Amino acid sequence: MQQDQTLSLLSADTVSSNARRNDEEAGEEEEHPTEPLSIIRMLALNMHAFNYGLFYASVGVLLLPEEALHMFEQNHAVFLAVMLVLAGVSQLVSPAAGYWSDRCTAAMGRRMPFVLLGNLVLFICLGLMYLARTYLYGYLYLFLLFIAIVALNIAYTGFTGLVSDVVPADQMGFASGIMGTLTALGAVVGLLALGFWVELDMAYAIYAVAVLVTTPFTWVAAQEQRLDPDDCKPYNRGEILASYWISPTSHGDFFWVFVSRTFYYMGVSIQIYILYYLRDTMEDKAIADNAQTYTAILCIISQSASGLVSSVAGGVSDSLGRKPLIYLSCTIMALVYIGYCFIHSYTWVVALGLCYGASNGVYLAVDYALAVECLPRKDEHAKDLALWGIAAFLGTMFGPCVTGPMLSIVGGQGTSHYAFRGYVAIMGCGVVYSFFCGYFIHKVKKGEPAHEKVALDPDASSPDEVESEREQIAS
Repeated sequence: MQQDQTLSLLSADTVSSNARRNDEEAGEEEEHPTEPLSIIRMLALNMHAFNYGLFYASVGVLLLPEEALHMFEQNHAVFLAVMLVLAGVSQLVSPAAGYWSDRCTAAMGRRMPFVLLGNLVLFICLGLMYLARTYLYGYLYLFLLFIAIVALNIAYTGFTGLVSDVVPADQMGFASGIMGTLTALGAVVGLLALGFWVELDMAYAIYAVAVLVTTPFTWVAAQEQRLDPDDCKPYNRGEILASYWISPTSHGDFFWVFVSRTFYYMGVSIQIYILYYLRDTMEDKAIADNAQTYTAILCIISQSASGLVSSVAGGVSDSLGRKPLIYLSCTIMALVYIGYCFIHSYTWVVALGLCYGASNGVYLAVDYALAVECLPRKDEHAKDLALWGIAAFLGTMFGPCVTGPMLSIVGGQGTSHYAFRGYVAIMGCGVVYSFFCGYFIHKVKKGEPAHEKVALDPDASSPDEVESEREQIAS
């Protein structure tokens, strides 16, 4: 009975959406901002990306591996995977948060209430996580980590919807590049701070300060207008459930962007084992014994390269196209993981890390812009971009589900150290993930170079066709 009611709601929504679409598309260009944003406002608007990069780069590479070892010494590889799985599962809140954001009529706008609420909860959880790790409450720490990342995901859902609302279409590539640059800059600051300036247990204070500092910049730059309650679509439980569904039929090109992004972040998840890789495989004992410090150095170099490349690649993609740059990124990442299988020298690790950072910078610069370009429903930015966000977390969740046990099984030696063959196995997974990222992006019709777009079939991803197919499925 529940399934029949849900399908009925989906079908009713599909029929009504066909009737509304012409009016929505006719007014879309008027509703979307056309006045270009200044560089200063663009930077301020994207300051949340700095906070996001600061948190995720250092948490995954430095903090969680050490906290897993600190609280679960005998099974730290498995519990590191558990932590990342929790991070992935927490992303499931995003489509619901995006759905509510698209219909929010708060005085401060549709997006900022979610940014502010998420950051407030994150701020509180950071203090509690510090207490839990101090007193070795490992399982409580896992719970708090989950709540903290749920809050971060709610804030990020509001942020991605905000950028797509405020930035004009012809500046989206540039905005995506700035977003990638600030993400990388936040990562560098976090890695420098945790790797060299402060003790690891001070990470929670650094994250909290970053939330307090960056949030006002985004708020002031947003200049959001309240959504007129008369223009607000009604809330519908069936629509909320449907917001978790994605397929080629319902989302067109956006579906292939989603799948490709999932595989990309499965490849990125290999990087969480770099600390263990340096500890167990380096010929220089000084490097192996100080793996945390040298991991921080490597990540700083890599993220610096990422930020520099991203600042240029975003604008280049506006003329060259998004897809060619993603192909380049996937190719370089695959070659980097192949290289890791043949070296035992930190010099070569740094060289490969530099290449990896450059490839990641290319991807970050065009990833968001391509997603916005392929949005199936321009009037529901936050809900669909939440699905785009889920792709990254699914990648970081599914990746360790494979590589964590693989490292333990293939490289296990009965100690806390792993054999080189285990790292070869997980690097091979990284190559496979990179290949499938490029393969699925090939199915996207949009994102081609400007001179090739005219050759595309204009009906390939027709909104009316998509809606018609959705209606058939719902029926």
